[in-house]
Amino acid sequence: MEDIKIIKNQSTIEERKIVYEWKINQFLSITSSPMNCASPDSIIESPVFSTSNIRGDSSWRLKIFHQKDRQFIRGEQAYQTFEIRRDCNAQNVVEVSELNNEKDKYVPDDTLTVSLELTELIVRSNTSQPTTKLRLGESKQIVDDLKDLFHSKEGSDVVLIVGDKKIPAHKTLLVSRSPVFSAMFKHKLKENQENEVDIPDMDPDICEKLLEFIYTDNVTDFDQFFERLYEPADKYQIPALKKVCEELLYKNVNVENAVQYLVLLDRHNADQHLGNSMPQHKLDIC
Repeated sequence: MEDIKIIKNQSTIEERKIVYEWKINQFLSITSSPMNCASPDSIIESPVFSTSNIRGDSSWRLKIFHQKDRQFIRGEQAYQTFEIRRDCNAQNVVEVSELNNEKDKYVPDDTLTVSLELTELIVRSNTSQPTTKLRLGESKQIVDDLKDLFHSKEGSDVVLIVGDKKIPAHKTLLVSRSPVFSAMFKHKLKENQENEVDIPDMDPDICEKLLEFIYTDNVTDFDQFFERLYEPADKYQIPALKKVCEELLYKNVNVENAVQYLVLLDRHNADQHLGNSMPQHKLDIC
């Protein structure tokens, strides 16, 4: 026996877009201050902003770096950053010297306005609680258990009346294997209320073989019963049984039974493809 741990994960991507506007008063005064110019890496930081209304869900801030040989803006979130700087070929980057030359355009009243359009992709993953699946390898215990249940009929809750014989069975198995039995027990029919099913058009031995297939997917001495099982298999809509009956009917067609078998197959809408393997017989007509 082997235990297999199963973990299911589902990821979704959420897209958030915001436009953030940051106004910096006395910007030129700050950047041209001798104290700031003497500093090797002067920084102006924005307040923290977010793409979400949930506090702590997503937090960002902008930083303006003013150094002797370069000026750039950096956005930061946790340990990741993005930069807008002259040497990374970003568009619409303005150096501080240009701001000084065109104050009225960029820094009216000594106030710099930085606008940022930010698109953030959030990947959310939902992981289910681990479940354990048992794999029993080559064990056929359930097959053996159902075979034992077929023979013992222990816990049976319905009786099939076939001629003068009463055959106990289990509703659950009948319902799961046959749509016809399922319809009987799902509606307020006599069979469901009295837990008895009258089957007038079947011999008791064939009913037992039909039940054996329903319980075990097998029929003992099938080659002796396939012809008589074919019609019940079709009537109670058990396709697996009907198919193997058809295969043997086609396989066993001969001169003596050809008319009987072919009429039977036609009456129950047999699979014509199975007939392609039917042996060919030459008839001598005098």
